[in-house]
Amino acid sequence: MQTEKSATNNLEVELKFELTRKDVNVLTKDPAFIALQISPPRQSSLRATYFDTCDQKLSQRDVSLRVRKESRLYVQCCKVKAPHASADRLAREEWQWRVPGPDLDVQLLKTDKRMINFFKGVDLDKLQVQFTTNIKRQSRLLETPGGAHIRCDIDRGHIQSRTQELLVFELELELERGSERELLDLARLVTSIVPARLSSRTKAKRGLLLALNERGMAGLQQDWAKACPVTMPDNATAHEVLSISLIDGLKHLIANEDCVLTRHHIEGVHQMRVALRRMRAVITTYKKVLPTGCFEDLSRNLKAAGRTLGPARDWDVFTDGVLADVQSHFNGDPAFDILYAKVQQHRDVAYIGACDLIYSAAYAQVLTQTLHWVGTEPWIQEDLINPLAIPATKMAHNLLQHRHKKLIELGKGLAELSMDQRHQLRIAIKKMRYGAEIFAPLYPKKRVKDYIKCLCALQNGLGHMNDLVMAKALMADLISDGEDEDSPALHRAIGRVEGWCSCAQEMQESNLLNTWTAFTKAKPFW
Repeated sequence: MQTEKSATNNLEVELKFELTRKDVNVLTKDPAFIALQISPPRQSSLRATYFDTCDQKLSQRDVSLRVRKESRLYVQCCKVKAPHASADRLAREEWQWRVPGPDLDVQLLKTDKRMINFFKGVDLDKLQVQFTTNIKRQSRLLETPGGAHIRCDIDRGHIQSRTQELLVFELELELERGSERELLDLARLVTSIVPARLSSRTKAKRGLLLALNERGMAGLQQDWAKACPVTMPDNATAHEVLSISLIDGLKHLIANEDCVLTRHHIEGVHQMRVALRRMRAVITTYKKVLPTGCFEDLSRNLKAAGRTLGPARDWDVFTDGVLADVQSHFNGDPAFDILYAKVQQHRDVAYIGACDLIYSAAYAQVLTQTLHWVGTEPWIQEDLINPLAIPATKMAHNLLQHRHKKLIELGKGLAELSMDQRHQLRIAIKKMRYGAEIFAPLYPKKRVKDYIKCLCALQNGLGHMNDLVMAKALMADLISDGEDEDSPALHRAIGRVEGWCSCAQEMQESNLLNTWTAFTKAKPFW
Protein backbone atom coordinates (compact mmCIF):
# COMPACT_ATOMS: atom_id res chain seq x y z
CA MET A 1 0.00 0.00 0.00
CA GLN A 2 1.28 3.44 -0.85
CA THR A 3 1.46 6.55 1.29
CA GLU A 4 -1.55 8.31 2.70
CA LYS A 5 -3.91 9.92 0.14
CA SER A 6 -2.54 7.91 -2.79
CA ALA A 7 -4.38 4.90 -4.09
CA THR A 8 -3.28 1.43 -5.00
CA ASN A 9 -5.14 -0.38 -7.77
CA ASN A 10 -5.41 -4.13 -8.05
CA LEU A 11 -7.40 -6.49 -10.22
CA GLU A 12 -9.04 -8.97 -7.87
CA VAL A 13 -9.46 -12.48 -9.25
CA GLU A 14 -11.47 -14.21 -6.58
CA LEU A 15 -14.32 -16.57 -5.87
CA LYS A 16 -16.73 -16.19 -2.98
CA PHE A 17 -18.74 -18.95 -1.31
CA GLU A 18 -21.49 -19.07 1.30
CA LEU A 19 -21.32 -21.85 3.85
CA THR A 20 -22.26 -22.76 7.42
CA ARG A 21 -20.41 -23.01 10.71
CA LYS A 22 -20.43 -26.80 10.34
CA ASP A 23 -19.01 -26.53 6.79
CA VAL A 24 -16.14 -24.38 8.08
CA ASN A 25 -15.23 -26.98 10.69
CA VAL A 26 -15.38 -29.84 8.19
CA LEU A 27 -13.35 -28.03 5.53
CA THR A 28 -10.56 -26.84 7.81
CA LYS A 29 -10.05 -30.39 9.14
CA ASP A 30 -10.10 -32.12 5.76
CA PRO A 31 -6.75 -33.78 4.88
CA ALA A 32 -6.89 -32.78 1.19
CA PHE A 33 -7.45 -29.13 2.14
CA ILE A 34 -4.81 -29.14 4.87
CA ALA A 35 -2.25 -30.64 2.46
CA LEU A 36 -2.39 -27.48 0.31
CA GLN A 37 -1.44 -25.11 3.14
CA ILE A 38 2.04 -23.60 2.92
CA SER A 39 1.55 -21.22 5.82
CA PRO A 40 -0.21 -21.64 9.16
CA PRO A 41 -3.63 -19.97 9.53
CA ARG A 42 -3.41 -16.33 10.61
CA GLN A 43 -6.20 -14.74 12.64
CA SER A 44 -7.27 -11.12 12.28
CA SER A 45 -10.17 -8.89 13.27
CA LEU A 46 -11.74 -6.66 10.62
CA ARG A 47 -14.18 -3.89 11.42
CA ALA A 48 -15.61 -1.96 8.49
CA THR A 49 -18.14 0.76 7.83
CA TYR A 50 -19.95 0.86 4.48
CA PHE A 51 -21.25 4.04 2.86
CA ASP A 52 -23.90 4.80 0.26
CA THR A 53 -26.60 7.34 -0.51
CA CYS A 54 -30.01 6.93 1.12
CA ASP A 55 -31.38 5.63 -2.21
CA GLN A 56 -28.46 3.18 -2.72
CA LYS A 57 -27.09 4.73 -5.91
CA LEU A 58 -23.69 3.09 -5.43
CA SER A 59 -25.15 -0.37 -4.89
CA GLN A 60 -27.27 -0.02 -8.02
CA ARG A 61 -24.02 0.52 -9.94
CA ASP A 62 -22.29 -2.44 -8.26
CA VAL A 63 -19.96 -0.06 -6.44
CA SER A 64 -19.05 -0.68 -2.79
CA LEU A 65 -17.34 1.92 -0.62
CA ARG A 66 -16.00 1.24 2.86
CA VAL A 67 -13.49 2.23 5.50
CA ARG A 68 -11.99 -0.75 7.30
CA LYS A 69 -9.71 -0.99 10.31
CA GLU A 70 -6.89 -3.43 9.58
CA SER A 71 -4.68 -3.93 12.62
CA ARG A 72 -3.91 -0.32 13.64
CA LEU A 73 -4.45 1.14 10.19
CA TYR A 74 -7.56 2.52 8.50
CA VAL A 75 -8.04 1.78 4.83
CA GLN A 76 -10.63 3.34 2.54
CA CYS A 77 -11.60 1.00 -0.30
CA CYS A 78 -13.70 1.27 -3.43
CA LYS A 79 -14.60 -1.84 -5.47
CA VAL A 80 -16.34 -2.00 -8.85
CA LYS A 81 -16.87 -4.52 -11.60
CA ALA A 82 -13.85 -4.68 -13.87
CA PRO A 83 -14.79 -3.46 -17.38
CA HIS A 84 -12.02 -5.57 -18.89
CA ALA A 85 -12.63 -8.68 -16.79
CA SER A 86 -11.87 -12.03 -18.34
CA ALA A 87 -14.58 -14.06 -20.02
CA ASP A 88 -15.38 -15.92 -16.83
CA ARG A 89 -16.17 -12.65 -15.01
CA LEU A 90 -14.01 -13.35 -11.98
CA ALA A 91 -12.41 -9.94 -11.64
CA ARG A 92 -13.21 -6.69 -9.85
CA GLU A 93 -11.35 -3.39 -9.80
CA GLU A 94 -10.23 -2.28 -6.35
CA TRP A 95 -8.76 1.01 -5.12
CA GLN A 96 -7.38 1.52 -1.62
CA TRP A 97 -6.22 4.58 0.28
CA ARG A 98 -4.73 4.79 3.73
CA VAL A 99 -6.74 7.26 5.82
CA PRO A 100 -6.18 8.64 9.32
CA GLY A 101 -9.37 7.39 10.95
CA PRO A 102 -12.73 5.61 10.56
CA ASP A 103 -14.44 8.46 8.71
CA LEU A 104 -14.88 8.55 4.93
CA ASP A 105 -12.53 10.95 3.13
CA VAL A 106 -14.78 12.28 0.35
CA GLN A 107 -12.02 14.46 -1.11
CA LEU A 108 -10.16 11.33 -2.23
CA LEU A 109 -13.15 10.39 -4.36
CA LYS A 110 -13.55 13.89 -5.77
CA THR A 111 -9.93 14.36 -6.77
CA ASP A 112 -9.11 10.91 -8.19
CA LYS A 113 -9.83 11.08 -11.94
CA ARG A 114 -10.48 7.33 -12.09
CA MET A 115 -13.50 7.78 -9.83
CA ILE A 116 -15.37 10.28 -12.02
CA ASN A 117 -17.43 7.77 -14.02
CA PHE A 118 -18.27 5.62 -11.01
CA PHE A 119 -19.67 8.54 -9.02
CA LYS A 120 -21.23 10.56 -11.85
CA GLY A 121 -24.58 11.95 -10.68
CA VAL A 122 -23.91 11.01 -7.05
CA ASP A 123 -23.76 13.76 -4.44
CA LEU A 124 -20.71 12.54 -2.55
CA ASP A 125 -21.40 14.90 0.33
CA LYS A 126 -24.60 12.95 1.03
CA LEU A 127 -22.91 9.59 1.47
CA GLN A 128 -23.85 8.13 4.84
CA VAL A 129 -23.25 5.03 6.93
CA GLN A 130 -25.46 2.13 5.82
CA PHE A 131 -24.14 -0.72 7.98
CA THR A 132 -21.03 -2.07 9.68
CA THR A 133 -19.27 -5.43 9.69
CA ASN A 134 -17.37 -7.14 12.47
CA ILE A 135 -15.47 -10.12 11.08
CA LYS A 136 -12.99 -12.65 12.44
CA ARG A 137 -10.87 -13.69 9.49
CA GLN A 138 -8.75 -16.82 9.27
CA SER A 139 -6.28 -16.52 6.40
CA ARG A 140 -4.18 -19.23 4.76
CA LEU A 141 -1.90 -19.35 1.77
CA LEU A 142 -2.53 -22.41 -0.36
CA GLU A 143 -0.31 -23.83 -3.08
CA THR A 144 -2.02 -25.97 -5.71
CA PRO A 145 -0.40 -28.96 -7.46
CA GLY A 146 0.20 -26.69 -10.46
CA GLY A 147 2.14 -24.19 -8.35
CA ALA A 148 -0.46 -21.45 -8.06
CA HIS A 149 -0.63 -19.44 -4.86
CA ILE A 150 -4.16 -18.79 -3.64
CA ARG A 151 -5.12 -16.86 -0.57
CA CYS A 152 -7.95 -18.51 1.34
CA ASP A 153 -9.90 -16.29 3.74
CA ILE A 154 -12.59 -17.78 5.96
CA ASP A 155 -14.76 -15.09 7.51
CA ARG A 156 -17.01 -15.54 10.53
CA GLY A 157 -18.86 -12.68 12.10
CA HIS A 158 -21.83 -10.41 11.62
CA ILE A 159 -23.15 -7.52 9.59
CA GLN A 160 -25.07 -4.94 11.61
CA SER A 161 -27.43 -2.12 10.71
CA ARG A 162 -28.97 0.16 13.30
CA THR A 163 -31.40 -2.45 14.65
CA GLN A 164 -30.67 -5.74 12.87
CA GLU A 165 -27.84 -8.24 12.67
CA LEU A 166 -26.91 -10.97 10.20
CA LEU A 167 -24.46 -13.82 10.85
CA VAL A 168 -21.91 -14.41 8.09
CA PHE A 169 -19.88 -17.47 7.15
CA GLU A 170 -17.94 -16.92 3.94
CA LEU A 171 -15.02 -18.41 2.08
CA GLU A 172 -12.98 -16.34 -0.36
CA LEU A 173 -10.36 -17.73 -2.70
CA GLU A 174 -8.16 -15.08 -4.30
CA LEU A 175 -5.57 -15.87 -6.94
CA GLU A 176 -2.21 -14.31 -6.04
CA ARG A 177 0.03 -16.15 -8.50
CA GLY A 178 -0.59 -18.68 -11.23
CA SER A 179 -3.39 -19.53 -13.64
CA GLU A 180 -7.14 -19.13 -13.17
CA ARG A 181 -7.48 -22.82 -13.99
CA GLU A 182 -5.75 -23.65 -10.69
CA LEU A 183 -8.20 -21.41 -8.86
CA LEU A 184 -11.11 -23.21 -10.53
CA ASP A 185 -9.65 -26.61 -9.69
CA LEU A 186 -9.43 -25.57 -6.05
CA ALA A 187 -13.05 -24.39 -6.12
CA ARG A 188 -14.16 -27.83 -7.28
CA LEU A 189 -12.10 -29.45 -4.52
CA VAL A 190 -13.78 -27.26 -1.90
CA THR A 191 -17.28 -28.11 -3.11
CA SER A 192 -16.42 -31.81 -3.15
CA ILE A 193 -15.67 -31.54 0.58
CA VAL A 194 -18.53 -29.28 1.75
CA PRO A 195 -21.62 -27.76 0.08
CA ALA A 196 -20.05 -24.30 -0.19
CA ARG A 197 -22.31 -22.39 -2.56
CA LEU A 198 -20.74 -20.08 -5.14
CA SER A 199 -22.09 -16.61 -4.46
CA SER A 200 -22.17 -13.20 -6.09
CA ARG A 201 -23.34 -11.59 -2.86
CA THR A 202 -20.57 -9.52 -1.33
CA LYS A 203 -20.76 -8.25 2.24
CA ALA A 204 -21.81 -4.95 0.70
CA LYS A 205 -24.83 -6.64 -0.93
CA ARG A 206 -25.67 -8.57 2.23
CA GLY A 207 -25.45 -5.39 4.28
CA LEU A 208 -27.70 -3.57 1.84
CA LEU A 209 -30.29 -6.32 2.21
CA LEU A 210 -30.12 -5.90 5.98
CA ALA A 211 -30.56 -2.14 5.69
CA LEU A 212 -33.52 -2.56 3.36
CA ASN A 213 -35.05 -5.14 5.73
CA GLU A 214 -34.80 -2.57 8.48
CA ARG A 215 -36.77 -0.10 6.36
CA GLY A 216 -39.38 -2.65 5.32
CA MET A 217 -38.01 -2.79 1.77
CA ALA A 218 -36.62 -6.36 1.70
CA GLY A 219 -38.52 -7.17 -1.48
CA LEU A 220 -36.21 -4.93 -3.47
CA GLN A 221 -33.38 -7.40 -2.93
CA GLN A 222 -35.28 -10.68 -2.63
CA ASP A 223 -37.30 -10.14 -5.79
CA TRP A 224 -36.85 -12.35 -8.83
CA ALA A 225 -34.51 -11.41 -11.64
CA LYS A 226 -34.75 -11.90 -15.38
CA ALA A 227 -31.66 -12.61 -17.42
CA CYS A 228 -29.73 -9.43 -18.17
CA PRO A 229 -29.25 -8.43 -21.82
CA VAL A 230 -26.08 -10.04 -23.14
CA THR A 231 -23.41 -7.98 -24.86
CA MET A 232 -21.21 -9.79 -27.37
CA PRO A 233 -17.93 -8.54 -28.85
CA ASP A 234 -17.98 -7.35 -32.45
CA ASN A 235 -17.29 -10.27 -34.78
CA ALA A 236 -17.69 -12.67 -31.85
CA THR A 237 -16.48 -16.22 -32.30
CA ALA A 238 -18.52 -19.29 -31.45
CA HIS A 239 -16.09 -19.75 -28.53
CA GLU A 240 -16.95 -16.32 -27.08
CA VAL A 241 -20.70 -16.80 -27.48
CA LEU A 242 -20.54 -20.15 -25.67
CA SER A 243 -18.50 -18.80 -22.73
CA ILE A 244 -20.44 -15.57 -22.27
CA SER A 245 -23.84 -17.26 -22.56
CA LEU A 246 -23.04 -19.91 -19.94
CA ILE A 247 -21.63 -17.45 -17.42
CA ASP A 248 -24.57 -15.11 -17.86
CA GLY A 249 -26.86 -18.10 -17.29
CA LEU A 250 -24.95 -18.93 -14.11
CA LYS A 251 -25.37 -15.36 -12.84
CA HIS A 252 -29.08 -15.47 -13.69
CA LEU A 253 -29.45 -18.71 -11.74
CA ILE A 254 -27.66 -17.43 -8.63
CA ALA A 255 -29.58 -14.13 -8.70
CA ASN A 256 -32.88 -15.93 -8.03
CA GLU A 257 -31.81 -18.15 -5.12
CA ASP A 258 -32.85 -15.69 -2.39
CA CYS A 259 -36.28 -15.25 -3.95
CA VAL A 260 -36.85 -19.01 -3.80
CA LEU A 261 -35.43 -19.44 -0.29
CA THR A 262 -37.71 -16.69 1.08
CA ARG A 263 -40.66 -17.65 -1.19
CA HIS A 264 -40.94 -13.97 -1.98
CA HIS A 265 -42.45 -14.56 -5.44
CA ILE A 266 -43.34 -17.60 -7.53
CA GLU A 267 -41.28 -16.22 -10.40
CA GLY A 268 -38.07 -17.09 -8.52
CA VAL A 269 -38.40 -20.83 -9.15
CA HIS A 270 -39.44 -20.19 -12.73
CA GLN A 271 -36.40 -18.00 -13.41
CA MET A 272 -34.04 -20.55 -11.87
CA ARG A 273 -35.50 -23.22 -14.15
CA VAL A 274 -35.23 -20.88 -17.14
CA ALA A 275 -31.57 -20.23 -16.32
CA LEU A 276 -30.83 -23.95 -16.06
CA ARG A 277 -32.67 -24.72 -19.30
CA ARG A 278 -30.86 -21.96 -21.15
CA MET A 279 -27.50 -23.19 -19.93
CA ARG A 280 -28.36 -26.70 -21.12
CA ALA A 281 -29.64 -25.23 -24.38
CA VAL A 282 -26.27 -23.58 -25.00
CA ILE A 283 -24.52 -26.92 -24.57
CA THR A 284 -27.09 -28.71 -26.74
CA THR A 285 -26.69 -26.06 -29.42
CA TYR A 286 -22.95 -26.69 -29.52
CA LYS A 287 -22.85 -30.42 -28.95
CA LYS A 288 -22.15 -31.35 -32.58
CA VAL A 289 -18.92 -29.35 -32.52
CA LEU A 290 -17.86 -30.28 -28.97
CA PRO A 291 -15.62 -33.32 -28.40
CA THR A 292 -17.48 -36.36 -27.10
CA GLY A 293 -17.14 -36.77 -23.36
CA CYS A 294 -16.43 -33.14 -22.51
CA PHE A 295 -19.96 -31.86 -21.92
CA GLU A 296 -22.34 -34.74 -21.13
CA ASP A 297 -21.82 -34.80 -17.36
CA LEU A 298 -22.41 -31.07 -16.99
CA SER A 299 -25.54 -31.24 -19.12
CA ARG A 300 -26.94 -34.11 -17.01
CA ASN A 301 -26.28 -32.25 -13.76
CA LEU A 302 -27.97 -29.07 -15.01
CA LYS A 303 -30.97 -31.14 -16.10
CA ALA A 304 -31.16 -32.89 -12.71
CA ALA A 305 -31.21 -29.55 -10.88
CA GLY A 306 -34.00 -28.28 -13.11
CA ARG A 307 -36.00 -31.46 -12.58
CA THR A 308 -35.79 -31.02 -8.79
CA LEU A 309 -37.27 -27.52 -9.10
CA GLY A 310 -40.06 -28.82 -11.35
CA PRO A 311 -42.68 -29.76 -8.72
CA ALA A 312 -42.54 -26.32 -7.07
CA ARG A 313 -43.13 -24.66 -10.43
CA ASP A 314 -45.95 -27.05 -11.34
CA TRP A 315 -47.82 -26.37 -8.08
CA ASP A 316 -47.19 -22.60 -8.44
CA VAL A 317 -48.75 -22.54 -11.91
CA PHE A 318 -51.67 -24.69 -10.81
CA THR A 319 -52.37 -22.64 -7.66
CA ASP A 320 -51.88 -19.09 -8.89
CA GLY A 321 -52.99 -19.78 -12.45
CA VAL A 322 -55.52 -22.54 -13.04
CA LEU A 323 -57.02 -22.81 -9.54
CA ALA A 324 -57.22 -19.03 -9.05
CA ASP A 325 -59.10 -18.66 -12.36
CA VAL A 326 -61.59 -21.42 -11.53
CA GLN A 327 -62.13 -20.27 -7.94
CA SER A 328 -63.00 -16.75 -9.14
CA HIS A 329 -66.10 -18.26 -10.80
CA PHE A 330 -67.19 -20.16 -7.68
CA ASN A 331 -66.78 -17.58 -4.92
CA GLY A 332 -68.14 -18.79 -1.60
CA ASP A 333 -67.98 -22.52 -2.32
CA PRO A 334 -66.29 -24.05 0.77
CA ALA A 335 -65.18 -27.04 -1.31
CA PHE A 336 -62.51 -24.80 -2.86
CA ASP A 337 -61.13 -23.96 0.59
CA ILE A 338 -60.60 -27.69 1.14
CA LEU A 339 -59.01 -28.07 -2.29
CA TYR A 340 -56.74 -25.08 -1.73
CA ALA A 341 -55.60 -26.43 1.66
CA LYS A 342 -54.68 -29.77 0.05
CA VAL A 343 -52.87 -28.04 -2.79
CA GLN A 344 -50.95 -25.85 -0.38
CA GLN A 345 -49.67 -28.92 1.49
CA HIS A 346 -48.24 -30.36 -1.73
CA ARG A 347 -46.84 -26.97 -2.72
CA ASP A 348 -45.09 -26.57 0.63
CA VAL A 349 -43.46 -29.99 0.25
CA ALA A 350 -42.31 -29.06 -3.26
CA TYR A 351 -40.73 -25.84 -1.96
CA ILE A 352 -38.93 -27.74 0.77
CA GLY A 353 -37.41 -29.79 -2.05
CA ALA A 354 -36.43 -26.63 -3.94
CA CYS A 355 -34.75 -25.10 -0.88
CA ASP A 356 -33.03 -28.38 -0.06
CA LEU A 357 -31.59 -28.35 -3.58
CA ILE A 358 -30.12 -24.86 -3.17
CA TYR A 359 -28.44 -25.90 0.09
CA SER A 360 -27.28 -29.26 -1.29
CA ALA A 361 -23.83 -30.50 -2.20
CA ALA A 362 -25.09 -31.44 -5.69
CA TYR A 363 -26.17 -27.86 -6.40
CA ALA A 364 -22.95 -26.37 -5.00
CA GLN A 365 -20.98 -28.72 -7.23
CA VAL A 366 -22.92 -27.93 -10.40
CA LEU A 367 -22.23 -24.21 -9.89
CA THR A 368 -18.48 -24.72 -9.65
CA GLN A 369 -18.60 -27.37 -12.37
CA THR A 370 -20.13 -24.85 -14.77
CA LEU A 371 -17.58 -22.17 -13.90
CA HIS A 372 -14.75 -24.70 -14.17
CA TRP A 373 -16.01 -25.97 -17.53
CA VAL A 374 -16.08 -22.49 -19.03
CA GLY A 375 -12.77 -21.46 -17.49
CA THR A 376 -10.82 -24.57 -18.49
CA GLU A 377 -12.27 -24.81 -22.05
CA PRO A 378 -12.29 -28.62 -22.38
CA TRP A 379 -13.28 -28.36 -26.04
CA ILE A 380 -9.69 -27.33 -26.82
CA GLN A 381 -7.85 -30.64 -27.13
CA GLU A 382 -4.16 -31.50 -26.71
CA ASP A 383 -3.43 -30.51 -30.31
CA LEU A 384 -4.57 -26.98 -29.27
CA ILE A 385 -7.03 -26.82 -32.14
CA ASN A 386 -10.10 -24.86 -31.09
CA PRO A 387 -13.17 -26.10 -33.02
CA LEU A 388 -15.06 -22.99 -31.87
CA ALA A 389 -12.62 -20.46 -33.33
CA ILE A 390 -15.06 -19.68 -36.12
CA PRO A 391 -17.38 -16.70 -36.64
CA ALA A 392 -20.43 -17.19 -34.45
CA THR A 393 -22.72 -15.92 -37.23
CA LYS A 394 -21.59 -18.76 -39.50
CA MET A 395 -22.50 -21.34 -36.89
CA ALA A 396 -25.74 -19.50 -36.08
CA HIS A 397 -26.94 -19.45 -39.69
CA ASN A 398 -26.50 -23.19 -40.20
CA LEU A 399 -27.98 -24.18 -36.85
CA LEU A 400 -30.95 -21.81 -36.82
CA GLN A 401 -31.84 -22.58 -40.42
CA HIS A 402 -31.88 -26.29 -39.65
CA ARG A 403 -34.01 -25.86 -36.52
CA HIS A 404 -36.45 -23.51 -38.23
CA LYS A 405 -36.98 -25.95 -41.09
CA LYS A 406 -37.51 -28.85 -38.65
CA LEU A 407 -39.96 -26.78 -36.62
CA ILE A 408 -42.07 -25.96 -39.66
CA GLU A 409 -42.17 -29.66 -40.57
CA LEU A 410 -43.23 -30.74 -37.06
CA GLY A 411 -46.03 -28.17 -36.96
CA LYS A 412 -47.69 -29.11 -40.23
CA GLY A 413 -51.32 -30.06 -39.69
CA LEU A 414 -51.17 -28.71 -36.14
CA ALA A 415 -54.90 -29.08 -35.54
CA GLU A 416 -54.70 -32.83 -36.13
CA LEU A 417 -51.51 -33.55 -34.15
CA SER A 418 -51.67 -35.98 -31.23
CA MET A 419 -50.66 -34.98 -27.69
CA ASP A 420 -47.32 -36.73 -28.15
CA GLN A 421 -46.70 -34.93 -31.44
CA ARG A 422 -47.54 -31.60 -29.86
CA HIS A 423 -45.14 -32.37 -27.04
CA GLN A 424 -42.38 -32.92 -29.61
CA LEU A 425 -43.35 -29.66 -31.29
CA ARG A 426 -43.18 -27.83 -27.95
CA ILE A 427 -39.67 -29.17 -27.34
CA ALA A 428 -38.61 -28.04 -30.83
CA ILE A 429 -40.04 -24.57 -30.18
CA LYS A 430 -38.05 -24.30 -26.94
CA LYS A 431 -34.85 -25.32 -28.72
CA MET A 432 -35.55 -22.84 -31.48
CA ARG A 433 -36.20 -20.01 -29.03
CA TYR A 434 -33.17 -20.68 -26.86
CA GLY A 435 -30.96 -21.05 -29.93
CA ALA A 436 -32.31 -17.80 -31.36
CA GLU A 437 -31.74 -15.96 -28.08
CA ILE A 438 -28.17 -17.26 -27.78
CA PHE A 439 -27.19 -15.71 -31.11
CA ALA A 440 -29.61 -12.75 -31.04
CA PRO A 441 -26.99 -10.19 -29.85
CA LEU A 442 -25.10 -10.76 -33.12
CA TYR A 443 -27.93 -9.41 -35.29
CA PRO A 444 -29.96 -6.18 -35.67
CA LYS A 445 -32.45 -5.88 -32.80
CA LYS A 446 -35.49 -5.10 -34.96
CA ARG A 447 -35.12 -8.24 -37.09
CA VAL A 448 -34.52 -10.39 -34.03
CA LYS A 449 -37.40 -8.89 -32.04
CA ASP A 450 -40.08 -9.61 -34.65
CA TYR A 451 -39.08 -13.25 -35.07
CA ILE A 452 -38.67 -14.04 -31.36
CA LYS A 453 -41.96 -12.28 -30.55
CA CYS A 454 -43.83 -14.74 -32.81
CA LEU A 455 -41.83 -17.64 -31.40
CA CYS A 456 -42.59 -16.64 -27.79
CA ALA A 457 -46.32 -16.34 -28.53
CA LEU A 458 -46.28 -19.84 -29.98
CA GLN A 459 -44.36 -21.24 -27.01
CA ASN A 460 -46.73 -19.52 -24.55
CA GLY A 461 -49.76 -20.92 -26.36
CA LEU A 462 -48.52 -24.49 -26.18
CA GLY A 463 -47.29 -23.83 -22.65
CA HIS A 464 -50.75 -22.79 -21.45
CA MET A 465 -52.23 -25.94 -22.93
CA ASN A 466 -49.53 -28.01 -21.24
CA ASP A 467 -50.40 -26.30 -17.93
CA LEU A 468 -53.98 -27.53 -18.31
CA VAL A 469 -52.76 -31.09 -18.92
CA MET A 470 -50.43 -30.84 -15.92
CA ALA A 471 -53.33 -29.57 -13.78
CA LYS A 472 -55.19 -32.82 -14.38
CA ALA A 473 -52.12 -34.84 -13.35
CA LEU A 474 -51.73 -32.81 -10.15
CA MET A 475 -55.37 -33.29 -9.23
CA ALA A 476 -54.88 -37.03 -9.64
CA ASP A 477 -52.08 -36.73 -7.06
CA LEU A 478 -54.49 -35.02 -4.67
CA ILE A 479 -57.03 -37.83 -5.01
CA SER A 480 -54.35 -40.46 -4.42
CA ASP A 481 -53.76 -39.03 -0.92
CA GLY A 482 -56.64 -41.18 0.28
CA GLU A 483 -60.21 -40.70 1.49
CA ASP A 484 -61.34 -38.72 4.55
CA GLU A 485 -64.35 -36.68 5.68
CA ASP A 486 -63.44 -33.88 3.30
CA SER A 487 -63.24 -36.15 0.26
CA PRO A 488 -66.76 -35.47 -1.13
CA ALA A 489 -66.15 -31.72 -1.14
CA LEU A 490 -62.67 -32.23 -2.55
CA HIS A 491 -64.00 -34.37 -5.41
CA ARG A 492 -66.68 -31.75 -6.17
CA ALA A 493 -64.10 -28.98 -6.42
CA ILE A 494 -61.78 -31.12 -8.53
CA GLY A 495 -64.64 -31.95 -10.88
CA ARG A 496 -65.29 -28.26 -11.44
CA VAL A 497 -61.61 -27.61 -12.09
CA GLU A 498 -61.48 -30.47 -14.60
CA GLY A 499 -64.54 -29.11 -16.39
CA TRP A 500 -63.00 -25.66 -16.54
CA CYS A 501 -59.76 -27.10 -17.92
CA SER A 502 -61.61 -28.90 -20.70
CA CYS A 503 -63.39 -25.71 -21.76
CA ALA A 504 -60.17 -23.71 -21.53
CA GLN A 505 -58.40 -26.20 -23.79
CA GLU A 506 -61.06 -25.73 -26.48
CA MET A 507 -60.70 -21.95 -26.29
CA GLN A 508 -56.90 -22.15 -26.40
CA GLU A 509 -57.03 -24.31 -29.51
CA SER A 510 -58.30 -21.54 -31.76
CA ASN A 511 -55.74 -19.06 -30.42
CA LEU A 512 -52.95 -21.60 -30.91
CA LEU A 513 -53.78 -22.15 -34.58
CA ASN A 514 -53.78 -18.40 -35.24
CA THR A 515 -50.44 -18.04 -33.46
CA TRP A 516 -48.96 -20.83 -35.55
CA THR A 517 -50.08 -19.14 -38.77
CA ALA A 518 -48.42 -15.89 -37.65
CA PHE A 519 -45.19 -17.72 -36.87
CA THR A 520 -45.02 -19.42 -40.28
CA LYS A 521 -45.10 -15.95 -41.84
CA ALA A 522 -42.34 -14.56 -39.60
CA LYS A 523 -39.13 -13.67 -41.40
CA PRO A 524 -35.98 -15.35 -40.02
CA PHE A 525 -33.38 -12.84 -38.81
CA TRP A 526 -30.21 -14.79 -39.61
